[in-house]
Amino acid sequence: MTRNRKTWKELPTRLSAAHRSLVTALREIRECSPRTQADIAKDANQEPTTLSNHLNGVRIPDITLLRDFYAVVEKDASAAGRGPLPHTLETLYKLRIQAKERHCDCCAVGHPAAAEPPGQQQPASPAVANPGLARARRLRRRVRRREFSVPRKPDGVPVPLAEGDRHPAESVELSWPEIKMVAGYLADSRHHDAGFLLWRAGATYSALDIVRAVASCRSAGLHEAAEAILINVAERTDRQAVLNAAAALGDAGRHEDVAFILSAATRTTE
Repeated sequence: MTRNRKTWKELPTRLSAAHRSLVTALREIRECSPRTQADIAKDANQEPTTLSNHLNGVRIPDITLLRDFYAVVEKDASAAGRGPLPHTLETLYKLRIQAKERHCDCCAVGHPAAAEPPGQQQPASPAVANPGLARARRLRRRVRRREFSVPRKPDGVPVPLAEGDRHPAESVELSWPEIKMVAGYLADSRHHDAGFLLWRAGATYSALDIVRAVASCRSAGLHEAAEAILINVAERTDRQAVLNAAAALGDAGRHEDVAFILSAATRTTE
């Protein structure tokens, strides 16, 4: 197969042989796409810096990111008529498992530049040290896959017939016009449509409108929808807009939402 030969950075000297094999395979696959690395990363639901870290041996990719990256390049190669990729997804999974194995105390799996001397305890990962960060990372992956849960009605509480098929948003006073539409989409399992509205709120709204949208979702019991908005805010490239939203949430007394958005804005490899 004809590939786009790139000039790659030299891999870190401390990289294990298994991790080096994984990175080499990832690079060979990446060369099968004629598009830019930034475009590949965007379609694979990850930051360009994250993909760059994977291709330069800085981090070992999460299985979800590995799968999404492979699917995007495979689609590009097929559209360009370049035939099958040089490695199967199953091969990458096996290489990843081998790269994750810790062979001795001097190995720093997934982060070669941060090896600790033998016998010295390594600090906990950011996700372990910060439970809010761990939750934000888990929910970020669910938001990308348009997976949301709808609050269940309490068992044993009768619902009047006239209100039996009301959506959660209809029972409270709400200030975000789209909340009823979001609740309706979620109730009908139209997660992609709901996800688009939540993405648009987080990615384009002003700070005050974000406060209204998040408060409305919380009032309707749609807490994952509220956090999806916060995640989309945190992923804005305009970091000042993120700070403005956090400040507006703080002024509104929504301190837990401030903590969540700051955790979600922490850029660590998933």
